[in-house]
Amino acid sequence: MSLTYQLRNEPNGPIMDEATADAPFEFLFGHGNVLDKFENNLEGLIAGNQFSFVLSAADGYGELDPEAIIKMKKSDFQFEGEDASHLIEVGNLIPLQDQFGNPFQGRITDISDDEVTIDLNHPFAGKTLYFSGEVKGVRDAHASELEHGHIHHGGDHSHH
Repeated sequence: MSLTYQLRNEPNGPIMDEATADAPFEFLFGHGNVLDKFENNLEGLIAGNQFSFVLSAADGYGELDPEAIIKMKKSDFQFEGEDASHLIEVGNLIPLQDQFGNPFQGRITDISDDEVTIDLNHPFAGKTLYFSGEVKGVRDAHASELEHGHIHHGGDHSHH
């Protein structure tokens, strides 16, 4: 499925995210690549159909988790063994790894003399999501896309 959309966190609020006609959002329907309730609201739509729906925080990216807000010492900010404290700025996304080496990001929300507060919640956690847009295209998936569980842009699937 290919679509354009605008995402707001209040009915007529500022656009928080969007996919335009020049860069539509494409995904393999039914393979868990998007929020379940997002997909449910698009089911049965065809090219040219307009859509508008609201997802609660629970149906979107979940409620804000206060335990996902952590503090780190400024001295812990290192990149390849070098001091990376120059990256510490409120609003910056910081690349992190869990104990298994899996990458994730956190957003710096506060800085004190020797500590940095990082919010690990998804940026849209705790927010009601207002989606509106248009379905641009629907096509059958290629066998390789079904096998890999995602779409291949321009036929490129050399990553496997």
